[in-house]
Amino acid sequence: MQSAKRVAGWVVLFGAFLYGGYLVGHSTTGVSSETHHTTSKPIHTASHPLASGHPSSSVSVHGTRASSGTSGTATATATATSGLQAGQFAPGFTLRTTTGARVSLSQLRGHPVWLNFWATWCPWCRKEIPELEKVQQEYGKQVDIYGVAVQQPQETVSQYMAQAHMNYPVLLDAQGSVAALYGIEFYPTSVFISPGGKILAVYQGAFLSEHNMRPYLQRLLHS
Repeated sequence: MQSAKRVAGWVVLFGAFLYGGYLVGHSTTGVSSETHHTTSKPIHTASHPLASGHPSSSVSVHGTRASSGTSGTATATATATSGLQAGQFAPGFTLRTTTGARVSLSQLRGHPVWLNFWATWCPWCRKEIPELEKVQQEYGKQVDIYGVAVQQPQETVSQYMAQAHMNYPVLLDAQGSVAALYGIEFYPTSVFISPGGKILAVYQGAFLSEHNMRPYLQRLLHS
């Protein structure tokens, strides 16, 4: 009898051990806890610089955290999260395009400038590119649009540009120094600069429609 009880006890303990191990690797919904943790990680506090007059408004953005590659959608109250503030002079820089041409921000003075920080591995950047191509096609003579490929080899960027039929120039920030200077933590991030060299707005996330980008474009055109 004692022997039977002892065996039964071991069976219960072994079963509990197996069940506990299952819970460590799985949630009650059948999704592994590791996967769930990755996909639910907060990607960024969204910022909507044009909503400064409406501090209680919220904005949903799509993008990828630069440091971890975590991708998804974030919704948050519109607040300034970047070190860049509207009204400040945009930090100067000189970079080369994929074709080798040197471009300095100072030489673009007198023209409104749209800098779009991105990476070829960023899924939301890829989704946004067709919208930027439309802007380039329609407003390319009025606005200087530059993609800024961060920490990407020239060959990789050039190949991607050809595949995506990108019609606007891309600057190579191979070391990520300009992205760091601008405090970029989220891809894509668009920085809008007035003809006088001052920051008009910073938008963190992908523009997926003309409707979303229209207020920023109009502000740029009328700066």
